[in-house]
Amino acid sequence: MVSILGGPGYMPETGFMFALGGLYSFSTDRDSDNLQRSSVSLVAIGNEMESGIGFGLRSKQNLFFQNNDIRYVGSLSFGNQSQYYWGTGYDKGKVVDASDDMSLDYKFVNYDANLTFRTNQHWYVGPVLRVRYCDPSNDDLPTTALADDNFQTYRDKPFSIGAGFTVQYDTRDVTVNAWQGSFLGIEFVDYNSFIGSDNDYSKASVDYRYYYALSKGKVLALFNKLQWSQGDVPFYDMPTLGGQDSMRGIYQGRYRDNIAIENTLEYRWTLRDGQDHLTKHGVTFWAGVGSVDSSLDELYSNFLYSYGVGYRYEIQPRMNVRVDLGIGSNNDKGFYLTFTEAF
Repeated sequence: MVSILGGPGYMPETGFMFALGGLYSFSTDRDSDNLQRSSVSLVAIGNEMESGIGFGLRSKQNLFFQNNDIRYVGSLSFGNQSQYYWGTGYDKGKVVDASDDMSLDYKFVNYDANLTFRTNQHWYVGPVLRVRYCDPSNDDLPTTALADDNFQTYRDKPFSIGAGFTVQYDTRDVTVNAWQGSFLGIEFVDYNSFIGSDNDYSKASVDYRYYYALSKGKVLALFNKLQWSQGDVPFYDMPTLGGQDSMRGIYQGRYRDNIAIENTLEYRWTLRDGQDHLTKHGVTFWAGVGSVDSSLDELYSNFLYSYGVGYRYEIQPRMNVRVDLGIGSNNDKGFYLTFTEAF
């Protein structure tokens, strides 16, 4: 099943843009009734930058095999974009207001891959791969970048590659749009020059999600995630908050440091028709808090917040088009149009 969507849009990181996207869902084994449908989304954007035309392409993949015993979850994005750069640490993101003088042009490639195998009824383990490439333009570098020690250290070390493992516990009914169940994911990745990385560092995360069906079409969704990093962590791969999937409304990359945490609660309401049947339309409301810092001891010494409202349209069974309007700390605002839920 293929669905196509296109039109003008807006995100705080890109400004006004034109986007064209598609969602393809399928079964890897049509004879298996319990197998979840696999899905691949692809979104291409074009937008205006001060230095010319920017572009980006991002894809998410959720693939299920052998009665859900083998799962692949991946994401790929690349392009040429501009982004405001504040520097590293909470204080730099808090004190400095956004302006065009902070704009940084860069080329990027990001690839994430998790391949997990069921070991017990709800337990999965498997390898993970992470690839990061960020090449900032040397033309008209913003003063916020020139004054940032981390940027100066790693601007000429654009490539990081890491490998590791994940352990997951998953009871969700549908992975991409859960109505009930929970998910716990623990992940560790080591970036090492031995496998070709320009930088040596480690990252770990703990991701917990819980979904509770209040009644037919009404779901409470809870998202909690802790990100940790240690070593020679470049600015482009530091834990961060903000963007279309995390603390929506906060400008992605405004707050970055060695450690980040987020706690978000979302209410998802699918509307009903006159015969009490669920329609394809729905609304969401969310609120969240988060924090970034250089050490665990200082987390939550400074709070960040995010709240907003969204519209959902079920473009395929249990797969939504998502339109979100978020408001965050420092009067940041974000409008997002994409496929599938934030979590």
